[in-house]
Amino acid sequence: MNVRARLVTQESVATDRILDFVLQTEPDADVRRHAVSAILDTLAVTYAGRIESAVQRLQSSLDPVGGPSAVPSLWGHEHYAPVDAALLYGIASHVLDYDDVSMLAVCHPSAPVLSALLAVAPSVKPTGAEFIDAFAIGTEVLIRLGQAMGFRHYMLGFHATGTLGAVGAAAACVRLLKLDRVRANHAISIAASMSSGIQRNFGSMVKSLHVGIAASSGLRAARLAQSGVEGARDAIEGKGYLFAYSGGETETWRENLRLGAPFAIVEPGFEQKRYPCCYMLHRMIQATLNLVREKGVSLSDVASARVDMPKGGTKPLIHPFPKSGLNALFSGPHAIIAGLADGRIDLSSFTDEAVMRPNVQSRLRDVQVIESTDDLPAGMTIGDAPVTVTLTRKDGSSLARTITVSPGSKSDPLTPAQLEAKWTDCLERGAAYLPGGAAAACFEQGLAMADLTDIAEWLAAMRPTARSHQHR
Repeated sequence: MNVRARLVTQESVATDRILDFVLQTEPDADVRRHAVSAILDTLAVTYAGRIESAVQRLQSSLDPVGGPSAVPSLWGHEHYAPVDAALLYGIASHVLDYDDVSMLAVCHPSAPVLSALLAVAPSVKPTGAEFIDAFAIGTEVLIRLGQAMGFRHYMLGFHATGTLGAVGAAAACVRLLKLDRVRANHAISIAASMSSGIQRNFGSMVKSLHVGIAASSGLRAARLAQSGVEGARDAIEGKGYLFAYSGGETETWRENLRLGAPFAIVEPGFEQKRYPCCYMLHRMIQATLNLVREKGVSLSDVASARVDMPKGGTKPLIHPFPKSGLNALFSGPHAIIAGLADGRIDLSSFTDEAVMRPNVQSRLRDVQVIESTDDLPAGMTIGDAPVTVTLTRKDGSSLARTITVSPGSKSDPLTPAQLEAKWTDCLERGAAYLPGGAAAACFEQGLAMADLTDIAEWLAAMRPTARSHQHR
């Protein structure tokens, strides 16, 4: 083997591993079961998010189209170009910040992948099993790429969901479109150059738009490759994707980092959210609500609060004094004060009106959020690290609660009943046009997704009829 051939082989390890995995892997029943739960959870929050202003504004910018390749809207009578549908579904899936999380790569794995698949499914008409497998494979590629880059990527200020999401969505679309190896290679390389998203846009409409861009870019990359557009033999290793997005920290895929062994969706699993906000807020919310419920404490009793966070835990919490619901999704003080004021945190906690209440705004400066300077112990992720909330009462006494297990994680998962309740709550918000009992029926059908002969028929059942659309 000459020197040039040896270099090409060495620099293709990551791409070849990804291609082998995407094209050859057959997820087992356990992987599919976990994937169905993630799909239902993400589809639910997509419907809930579709009535948000950011989604409505984006939708108004899209031109409906006709023809055989047009994608029927999930919730309307319009038809869109597939890449526009992916953009729309992506922003809706993430606008409430209620979609799932993987702390292995500090990202939201399901939203960009599912949004892309929802946009390509009407033309492919996959079976439920094919759809599930593509989803599981796309999210696995997304997460393991994030692990390959390491936490440095997030600390540089990238929104990992956007950057990783484009490649994960491309991998999922490659699988669903059944591209050959050469075209699949090109799709991954094209998507690597379409990755984007910065954390500075957290708390604005652009944060959720990142997911739409990732979904649309991943689908576009697969379609471009399908039509013959060519990329590099390997855009991942060498001075490629890993090097660029890790700030030069790594350029190779670690030997012990295996795709699908196990699938991350199974072990450690995805964290499915109980609260519709940034996941870095969930442990402090849980601690606060535990104190409210167990000790009977309320906002009127409390003089001040302190939240102790692990190193890196405050990175996305960039709005200590929020002025909108979008800001509040990334606000530690709001999470504490709203929890104390209302005894709950739910979708209504993050409306502009709820955030701007005088009794909430006037108390935000009474909350300190302190990040530790100590590095995490070896083997501990930021998702495993403890968060402590200490409340100082007006009489000088104090109460504290530490949460070490993230709500919605494998150690404290959503139960099947909680998942169904979340589904129903979200569809009642975003698909109020459905007749009574339809949401529950769709959920039951979704649980049996692997047995469906055409996933598009199931999705069509959640679209409005002409009559319900007119009277919603």
